[in-house]
Amino acid sequence: MGNGDLTGQMGDVKQEFRVLIRNKNFMRLFWGQLVSCTGDWLATFALMSLVWRTTGSYLAVGGMLAFRIVPALFSGPLAAFVTDRLDRKRLMIGCDISRGMIILAAPFITHLWGVYVLVFFLEGLSIVWLAARDASVPNLVEPDQLTMANSLAMMTTYGVIPLAAVLFSFVTIPSPFTRLFVNGGFLANHPTTIAFLLDSLSFFAAVTIYVRMRLSSPRDRIEADEEQAGFFESITFALRNPFARSLMLGAAVGCIGGGSLYAVGLGYVKQVLGARSDMAFGILMALFGIGIIAGMVALQVLVKREEKPWMLRMALLTAGGIMISMSIIQWLPLVYLLAAFFGAAFGILFLVAITMVQERIDDRDRGKAFAAFHAVSRIFLVVGAGLSSAIATLVGTKTIHVAGLTYVVHGVSIALLVSGVLIAAVSVVPLGEKKARYREYFAREKRGAAEQVDLPATRGAKVTPK
Repeated sequence: MGNGDLTGQMGDVKQEFRVLIRNKNFMRLFWGQLVSCTGDWLATFALMSLVWRTTGSYLAVGGMLAFRIVPALFSGPLAAFVTDRLDRKRLMIGCDISRGMIILAAPFITHLWGVYVLVFFLEGLSIVWLAARDASVPNLVEPDQLTMANSLAMMTTYGVIPLAAVLFSFVTIPSPFTRLFVNGGFLANHPTTIAFLLDSLSFFAAVTIYVRMRLSSPRDRIEADEEQAGFFESITFALRNPFARSLMLGAAVGCIGGGSLYAVGLGYVKQVLGARSDMAFGILMALFGIGIIAGMVALQVLVKREEKPWMLRMALLTAGGIMISMSIIQWLPLVYLLAAFFGAAFGILFLVAITMVQERIDDRDRGKAFAAFHAVSRIFLVVGAGLSSAIATLVGTKTIHVAGLTYVVHGVSIALLVSGVLIAAVSVVPLGEKKARYREYFAREKRGAAEQVDLPATRGAKVTPK
């Protein structure tokens, strides 16, 4: 495709962005999430600090993050049951009010089990909120704006991490800022209290934005007999629906890569790449995050040139191939570059999967699909971290001799290799589907044919007036 076509597509992207930011209802969702996610990450850093001060154990800090798998097992089914039955706007508001009240208990926690209980309820509500949000986006924007709308939503989730980190460094005690007004007392003995208070305020501030958002309810579009779908039918929808099941499996295995990089990344940069400090790991993860943002930006143009099913498969193949390459390469600058590309593939994978669910799953079932999507994604992030940690520990570092040559085998490299193979394999198998259905959903199609498909999301879904 020529430079003229590319320039035209970039111009189209700019025009679509201008139109999207004039959508008042979507921007209310955007600004509310931007505020609450900043507070959420601020509280995450504060909870990590609280666990460290309480236990003095890095293992306990890692355990708190791994504990997030438990709420997904309970709140995932709950979210599947309620997000297509209740008014999603009120559901999101209720979740944020609840989270804002629960986090106020954090400054008074003195035992590790108390942190785990707090995280259980916060994470559980977060999954319900995410399912309601993603199911609502198609009712706020036009179908051709979904990719860009999801990109902006994802940026508010991960793009605020640097801001939250800087804010945490200012409001934790002691800091140059807090020294101006903290002189002993409760705040001095509980140095993360201000961070928790700001997180609580961020949730309530987000609620004041959401209440002005006009969002139609799925209850307005379902018949009385359809509303009687039982709890079991709701929580098993994603497993019974072939399309949702295939996307969910692809995203889940993709999460194994993210969990693997998080779990063994520090050991990888030190043992294999010879880094002397933890800064190398920090740079690696920072480039991974930058790659995610770059992937989301690139997707705005790619989506105009390629079909989403094909991009999904290529993102899986690329992410798996990069992890396999990282398990072999031992030159730090090249690994940094690969980490950025892995982040781009990871971001594209998630955005394409989310957009495809919004396009092809009917509004009355969309909440069920996203409840399963977010619950399974969280579970497999932890599964990937646990699997990689286990492989790295079992293999350790071994020296082998083959044909007079000596090789050093690192367990962390084997862990990355296994994760990469699993991810790449998903891109070339039918994901449990019949071959015809596999070709329908995951084979590259011509855009002309695809545009003639009557997508379920366009039947019965109503975009709220801007």
